[in-house]
Amino acid sequence: MRSILLSLALWGGLMAHAAPVYVCGRTSEAPCIDGKGDDPVWQQARELSPLRDICGGSIPHQCRIRMLWDDSYLYILADMDEEHLRASKTEHDSIIYHDPDFEVFIDPDGDGLNYIELEINALNTTWDLFIARPYRFNDPHILHDWDIPGLRHAVHLRGTLNDASDTDDGWSVELAIPWSSITSHDRLPRCNQAPVPGSSMRMNFSRVNWQVEPTAEGYKVLPVPESNHVWAPTGKVNIHLPEHWGSVVFSPHPAHEWVAAPPPAGETARLKLYGVLNAQLEYRNRQGSFHPQPALPEGVAVAFPTDDFFVLSTTCPQSGIRMRLDSEGRFAATAPAQPLPEFYLWVHGKQERSETEWKERFKNYAEAGIGTLIIDGSTDCIARLTPIAKAAGLRVFAWFWVLNRPGDTVAMQNPEWYAVNALGKSCHLPQNRPYVEYYQFLCPNNRDVQRYLLEQIRQLATLPGLDGIQLDYMRLPDRELPRGLWGKYRLDMSQANPAFDYCYCPRCRESFAHETQHRDWQEFRAHSIAGLFNALAAEIRSHGLLAACAVFPSPRLATRLVHQDWSLFHADLALPMAYHVFYDEPSSWAASITRRAMQETQGRLPLAPGVHLPDIPPSELIPHLESLHRTGIHGIALFSDEELMPEHIEQLKAYRAQCQQPAPATSSPGFGDMSHCFIDKASD
Repeated sequence: MRSILLSLALWGGLMAHAAPVYVCGRTSEAPCIDGKGDDPVWQQARELSPLRDICGGSIPHQCRIRMLWDDSYLYILADMDEEHLRASKTEHDSIIYHDPDFEVFIDPDGDGLNYIELEINALNTTWDLFIARPYRFNDPHILHDWDIPGLRHAVHLRGTLNDASDTDDGWSVELAIPWSSITSHDRLPRCNQAPVPGSSMRMNFSRVNWQVEPTAEGYKVLPVPESNHVWAPTGKVNIHLPEHWGSVVFSPHPAHEWVAAPPPAGETARLKLYGVLNAQLEYRNRQGSFHPQPALPEGVAVAFPTDDFFVLSTTCPQSGIRMRLDSEGRFAATAPAQPLPEFYLWVHGKQERSETEWKERFKNYAEAGIGTLIIDGSTDCIARLTPIAKAAGLRVFAWFWVLNRPGDTVAMQNPEWYAVNALGKSCHLPQNRPYVEYYQFLCPNNRDVQRYLLEQIRQLATLPGLDGIQLDYMRLPDRELPRGLWGKYRLDMSQANPAFDYCYCPRCRESFAHETQHRDWQEFRAHSIAGLFNALAAEIRSHGLLAACAVFPSPRLATRLVHQDWSLFHADLALPMAYHVFYDEPSSWAASITRRAMQETQGRLPLAPGVHLPDIPPSELIPHLESLHRTGIHGIALFSDEELMPEHIEQLKAYRAQCQQPAPATSSPGFGDMSHCFIDKASD
C-alpha cells in the first residue's frame, strides 16, 4: 500500500501546475513559410506563455511561440535563442530529439488518446508520428510511418550551423500543418475540416536541448541529461502525459483583437482521475496487476468489473461535471442540466485566524461550490494561506491594489508619483484626498510608478501555488460617484466638479500635449489606464498566471466615472462590480448592466460579475445568481468572506444541488466541442 500512496502523492503534486490556455486568432493572410517569421501578420499574433521546465520550474524565456489559423492550416512560429547551433539528422523520420529540436504535440479531441507528434531540427529535418495510446500503457501503438501530407516547414538560422568556433544567436521554425492531417484520424475520414470557431484542442510544445562544450574538433555533448522546456509542464520528464497539456482555443476574431478564454472546467477533478490511473499503471508495471484497493483522493470512486479492468469516477464540486476514466484511458464527461458558473470569493487574508480556522473556512467554501479565492494581504499572508486553499481544492488569485496605494511607504517618499486634480491638488497630501483618507492614487503615466508596480507584480508572481493575480483600483479616483453613494458623501454630482477630476499632473499634461492618436483628454486618460493594465497583465502572464481585474459595471459607465475603459484591457478575466445598491437601482439592474458589458466587450472577455453580499438577503441569493447566470457569464464573484454568512453558504449549496441534474453523457468529446470534454467554459 505504501508504494501506491507515494505514487498518488507524486501525481497529486502535478495538479499544482495549472495547464495554460492560448487563444489562437484567425488570419486572412497566410504567412510565407520561410522560417523567418518576419511577415507582418505574425506581429498581430500574441505569444504563448513562456516555456518552463517540464517539471514546472522556471527557465529563461528562450523560446517565443505564436500561432495563427485559417480554413486550411494551423500556423506555428517558434523563435529560439541558441548559442550553439548544431544538428546532424538529415533523414526524415529519424530520431530528431537526439539533436536540439522543436516539438509539437496535438490531441484534437482532448481525450488523451490518438494524438500527433511532430519534431524538427535546425537542418529542417522532420519526424512525424501518430500515437494511439501514451507510452505509460507499455503498448502505445505508435505509427512511425504515419506522415502529415501537405506539411510545410522551414527553418532560419541566426548563426553558423555546426561551427564551434563562434557564438550563435538562435534559430526559428515556421510550420503550416493542414487541418486534413490534424482532424482526419481516428473516427474521421481525411478532409479539409477546419475547427469550429470557439472550439479547442489539447496541445503542447517542447524544446529539447543538450549541454555541449565547444572543442577544436567540434561540439562535445556532455554526459548529463537533456533539458526539456515545455509550454505545459507534466511534472515528470515525460511529455507523453496529454492530460496535462494546455488548451488552444480557436477564435473567430482576427489575431490582432484581444480575446480571452478561461481554463476548461473541472481541471482539478479530471486530474485526480488521471493521478489514480497513472499510479495504478506504475503499480502494475512493478507488481504485474492493479492494486485491488488503491488509495483514492477525496471524491473519487473506483469499481473493478474484472481484476484487470477498473473504472474511476468523480463529480467536480464546482462545475457539477461528472467524469469517468477507465484503465484503458477512455474518458467521458457528463454535464449537469444547468452548468454551474465558476464562483470567486474575495478573502481578507489580514484577519487574525489560526491555521485550523482557515482550513475549516476554506473547506466550507469548497463544499459550497466556490472554486477560486482572491486573497488580499501582505506577500507573507498570501503565501501562508495559498497552500491551505490548495489543500481544499481551491484555486488562488492574489489581490493586488494598483493605483490606489494607501500606506505604501515607498510611494509616500515620492510626492511626484501621485495623481493631481484639475485644481492642482495632489493625492499625496491627506487634506487633498478625495472622499476618504485611503484614496491615495498614483499617476498611471509616471514612468517611475510603472517600473515600481511592475517590480511589485514580479515579486508577487513568484509566490508558489498562485493561479493568477487580480488587479484592483486599476483606475483614477471617481470623477463621479455612483448615484447611490451621493447621499453618503453629501454630494450632488450632477455637474462636473474639478476637485474630483484627476490626473492633471505635469507629466500627463505634457504627454497629452505631444499626443496625436487620442481625440480628447478623457480618451487619453482612459488609454493611459488601459496601457498600464496591459503592461502589468503581460508581466503576470509571463509567469504562467492569469491576469484578472476588478472593474466598474460596464466599460462605458467605467469610462465616465473613473476613466476605466476596460474594453481595452487585455485581461484573462474581468470582474465587473455590479453592485445595484451603489447605483440606486433594483437588483434586476445587475443582470441588465452585465448584458450591456458583454455587448460593449463583444464577448471577448470572460466575465464574473460581482455580488455585494450585504445588499442580498440570503433568501434572495438564488434568484439573484440565476438572473446573472442566464446572461451567459463565465462566473460570479462574491464580496466578500467577511459578509458571507452561514445562510449564504446554505443557499450556495442549494443552488448547486438544483443545477446538478445530469444531461446526456458525451463519451468521447468530439472535434469542435468547446474546451474538449469540459462542456462549459467555467474553470475549476
